[in-house]
Amino acid sequence: RYALPLLCSAAGMEADARGLPEADAGREAILATVRDHAKRLPAIVPIWQAYDLLLEAELARADGIVAPKLWARAVAAFEALGRPYELADTRHRWAADLLAASADREQATALLVQAHTTAKRLGAGLLVEQTELLANRARISLATTPRLARAPASEADALGSLGLTPREQDVLRRVAEGRSNRQIAEELYISPKTASVHVSNILAKLGVSGRTEAAAMTHRLHLFDDLELTHPQGVSAK
Repeated sequence: RYALPLLCSAAGMEADARGLPEADAGREAILATVRDHAKRLPAIVPIWQAYDLLLEAELARADGIVAPKLWARAVAAFEALGRPYELADTRHRWAADLLAASADREQATALLVQAHTTAKRLGAGLLVEQTELLANRARISLATTPRLARAPASEADALGSLGLTPREQDVLRRVAEGRSNRQIAEELYISPKTASVHVSNILAKLGVSGRTEAAAMTHRLHLFDDLELTHPQGVSAK
């Protein structure tokens, strides 16, 4: 439960220390110890599997290896778990590797905007600073609405890339249809209060200010093309 996150932190500290005076002393021994302990830990539940993928990416970063695909795998794992901080951090690291590899700048921008938005919502000051520093170095504006870099393979991929849980996806679909919280609660067999909490979480993850903007985003990103979406001005504010 605690060992894998601890090992991720250790590998991340070694990665962050690269290039600092005397930071290389003992690095190989420390990383060897991290790898040795990791081999003994089972990754048999989704959260452990996610941290196992994160550890692999952090170890590569500690070795000075640019590996966007490793960070993409970690992001995909945390997207399914509803872990906003870990998701924001891995998106930030994925963006950094994409930029370092001179790969997909548009996708890197989308990832940075999403990471920065979540970090600000969580009050994660260090991550806010890190995303802003990377954006400044890359001359990327964070004052944009997060969007997908390219058309996703499926609706599920698009929704997953926004960090929405399956339940939040159900709620967002109904927000796009113009349902009120009470109507959403009745259709999903949950309380209006729970529906309200889901809506608040969705707005934060999408980086939008209200239901109208959320509905407009679903239309712009073609998230629910099977729906007759309510015009944004007609979305209920209740």
